Amino acid sequence: MSGPQAGSAAIEIGAVAKPPFVRLPDLAAVFQSRAARLEALASGHPLADYLSFIGQLARAQDAALRAMPPGSLPGPAEIASAQAARQAPLDPRHWRRDAAWLAALDQLLARMGEAELPAPAQAALAQLAGLEQRHREALADRVLRGQTSALDAAASCFVWAALQVHWTRMAALLDPADLRPLADPCACPACAAAAAWSLVHAASGLHNTRSLACALCATEWHHVRIKCAHCASTKGIAYHHVAELGAGIKAETCDECRTYTKIFYLTQDPALDPPADDLASLALDVLVSEAGWDRAVPNPFLLPGGDDSAPG
Repeated sequence: MSGPQAGSAAIEIGAVAKPPFVRLPDLAAVFQSRAARLEALASGHPLADYLSFIGQLARAQDAALRAMPPGSLPGPAEIASAQAARQAPLDPRHWRRDAAWLAALDQLLARMGEAELPAPAQAALAQLAGLEQRHREALADRVLRGQTSALDAAASCFVWAALQVHWTRMAALLDPADLRPLADPCACPACAAAAAWSLVHAASGLHNTRSLACALCATEWHHVRIKCAHCASTKGIAYHHVAELGAGIKAETCDECRTYTKIFYLTQDPALDPPADDLASLALDVLVSEAGWDRAVPNPFLLPGGDDSAPG
């Protein structure tokens, strides 16, 4: 692992005078592009089987998204109320999900049931298929609160995938103008989830600007460079990378809160997909954790029990 590089981001910081505050997910591409990236990363990778499994799951998520019934969305009154309270309109603590997520779960179970999966994944599919709706809802509540255990990690992986489809669809249908910064600048303005990743854009009109990204609803929001993605401190920020992973993936560590968040530089590699490349760069997590930092927000597809408990 490289040493800390406190000035490693001392390049042109934001060629755009005022980048958009929020970027909502593109439903036509979000899961398709993730699946393609995971399939590409799996080739020759030590975690090839698991990356391929999550790639299959992303394909199933895309199919579930396209087959989902219309779900309910916050109306003008709910949006205004959320703005007044400085809350995210899709915050699971205040906006109750409807049954559309269960339709997404059924789609995922059906499609993944047709795939060749290892025994733990097959057992999780069978477990979920036999659960009554109230038990599925209870498991979803635990997943959203981050209260799952190693015992139900495999089933939680599929539940999370269905919830991700549901929240991504809702977020994509919001009006960006209705989303405002929250009291916590590191929380998603659409659903209030803590930032899971950070990325530096390469696209025209966004070049060198930085966003935080949500694992639940795939919303991105602007966050200035060299600022902790977890506690928003500007003190004691450093960057670490593993040479084998290239300069496009780093761990941003913060001495104030003693956490780290991965940052993905699309300026170095436009093909990077944070959720996919996060899983493929676990070597960086190991080294940074051994150096004394805790991950601010774990990847939801690495649930309690670590990668040993993953359904693959």
